[in-house]
Amino acid sequence: MRIDQIGPWLHEHDAAPQPVLLSAQFNAYLSALPWTGSGIDWRDLPHHSLTLDGISDDEVVKWARQTPLALHTHVLITDSATEPGVLCHFEDAMRDFELLSNRPELYMCGADFVNGDVHPTFHRFIERRSFMTLTARV
Repeated sequence: MRIDQIGPWLHEHDAAPQPVLLSAQFNAYLSALPWTGSGIDWRDLPHHSLTLDGISDDEVVKWARQTPLALHTHVLITDSATEPGVLCHFEDAMRDFELLSNRPELYMCGADFVNGDVHPTFHRFIERRSFMTLTARV
């Protein structure tokens, strides 16, 4: 993530960088899934997709509310197993994921707080591929 470039956004949205360990753990989960090219092979996984071309932020939020990720108030966004991710509110994640990462692929999973600690739910996730498509596991 571009943590050094998104400081004001983090402050304005009550979001926070997360330890690289969480990014690595999420990456390990994702790596155990079938892959093709630079992303997940969705052919045998239940999913819903959204093409981002010409789609408004409101439409992205509306689509995402129909996915399992919406069961969580917070989202962990990562674009690298070796860099910190960002924890933010669900709607902020859906509106601003493009601002948070300039890499073509990124991954978001649901997260909750348990006794003040962040607990991600890796199996409830969305993949952005090639800046153009969001795909949610259902």
